[in-house]
Amino acid sequence: MPEKRWWKRFVLSIAIASFFTGGDACPEESEPRLNIQLAYSDVEAFPYQMGNGYEIAKPPGIAVEILSKAAQDIGIDISFIRFPNKRVQEYLKQGEVDGAFIFSFKKERLRMGCYPMHDGKPDRGKRIAVLSYYLYKNGHGRIQWDGQRFSGVDEITIGANSGYSIVEDLKKIGVRVEEAKTTKQNLEKLRLGRIDGFAAQDITVNPYIVHEKYSNIQTTGPPLKTKDYYLILSRRFVSERPEIAERLWTKISQIRDGITEKSAPRYKESK
Repeated sequence: MPEKRWWKRFVLSIAIASFFTGGDACPEESEPRLNIQLAYSDVEAFPYQMGNGYEIAKPPGIAVEILSKAAQDIGIDISFIRFPNKRVQEYLKQGEVDGAFIFSFKKERLRMGCYPMHDGKPDRGKRIAVLSYYLYKNGHGRIQWDGQRFSGVDEITIGANSGYSIVEDLKKIGVRVEEAKTTKQNLEKLRLGRIDGFAAQDITVNPYIVHEKYSNIQTTGPPLKTKDYYLILSRRFVSERPEIAERLWTKISQIRDGITEKSAPRYKESK
């Protein structure tokens, strides 16, 4: 892969073996271990991707832990790299990173890379997580969601995080969407009445409501969407190393639930 200027500036690695074993877990090998580059958003998505900016947070997030352990178990290393979400997708499409996470399935994203598939559909057994989007409103807001349609406001404007799949879902049903980079920016717009609602994942928003005292913000109605989220690998990587791709996705399916259950309490404490 040709060297890029941004590569020198932003590439950040986690010492995977040390993270999980606390010591030197790298045996002598006759050949160098494969190192792959995986990109993810520079905006926190609690508890799967922690921290904002280019640094890898400590703790890094459940998704990062799952991928680190999966890589360790199949004998490869990972360098984690963070960028704005749209740039992550563009670098994946260009093959300048080996993979990106965590993304729900959209047919349009098949142009970016490869999901784990089975019988022509995403293999949900190889997901990293299941997340739900809810409609959040200001306490005195009139907007409602009954599971089928919105009501209470004539001309609805809903906020969403830039690049998230819910943006296109809402546009398809004729809703005006205003995108902002971060969850906190959207919560502030909602608090100030600049948008009627905010479509976001509950696992990301609820800690803000509890710990940053957005007590006037609440959900309304059932989930807007519930989706599985995956590691997408670049088409170049899958073409060159199909066996590694399958082994990595399979290992994710084997360790995902155990790591999530074990790590979740620690992330709740961190908030």
